[in-house]
Amino acid sequence: MNSDLAEAQAILQKLYPNQQVCNVRKLTKGLSNQNFYFEHAGAKKLLKLMSGSVPVDALQVQSQLAKQSKAQRVIHIDEKRKFIVLEYLNAVSADVRLSQSLIQALSDIHQSKSLDKSELDLVTFLEEAAPLLKLESLAKHLVSLLTKVERDICFCHNDLVKDNIIETANGPCVIDFEYAQNNDLYFDLAALCCSFSLSQPEKRALIKQYYETRSDTPPIYAEDKLEIFIGCYLILSMAWYFQRQEVVLYEHLQTLFNAWYESFKEVLPRGS
Repeated sequence: MNSDLAEAQAILQKLYPNQQVCNVRKLTKGLSNQNFYFEHAGAKKLLKLMSGSVPVDALQVQSQLAKQSKAQRVIHIDEKRKFIVLEYLNAVSADVRLSQSLIQALSDIHQSKSLDKSELDLVTFLEEAAPLLKLESLAKHLVSLLTKVERDICFCHNDLVKDNIIETANGPCVIDFEYAQNNDLYFDLAALCCSFSLSQPEKRALIKQYYETRSDTPPIYAEDKLEIFIGCYLILSMAWYFQRQEVVLYEHLQTLFNAWYESFKEVLPRGS
């Protein structure tokens, strides 16, 4: 038995003493934390060993969203030993679609309230990521643009890749709230644009559908602001995969970045 699986079984034995826990196995998905499937009390569950601190405030929001079938149910949190237990969601389809139901789920996430009012420091993350990709000049320009656009701050997921969306019998469900905290909602919209490789007409449709969930119309700055955040999202994501030597994922994002840059460079200062 490998050490990771032994550690997981030891945690589960202590968590559920004198109770049957079976079919424990390590899952391959997940680059930040270690995930283990197991069965207990007739239910399928997920043990997540956190590499960093447990995001308690984000998990509390996730628990509220789970009551609406928008997120994965949180069963147990152990801050000291840095692990959480969640329900294991069965996917009814491996084909994740950018449906109206998913857009509604994102809107519901954005309307959630967290006790933690701190904001994701996007500027600092950009300044740290850009040198890895030799994109300092571009990042500097994007930071300048960020200071000029209208702010739309709310609770955000901040990691809306396809792997964090599961198509269940009750509709799309969002998982992995480790990075969730207050941020500009356009960061999540940008993530969807990149995760689903949206065309320009599809981006406009996304904006329109998103604001319809709020019984609102898109602001005049919406399309331009979305492009700024797409650039920010791609730089951060490429740097994240580059550091972890995830070549396939990095190269996919680089293709998206090159296409975005070609359409965006006309408004960039010379030398970016």
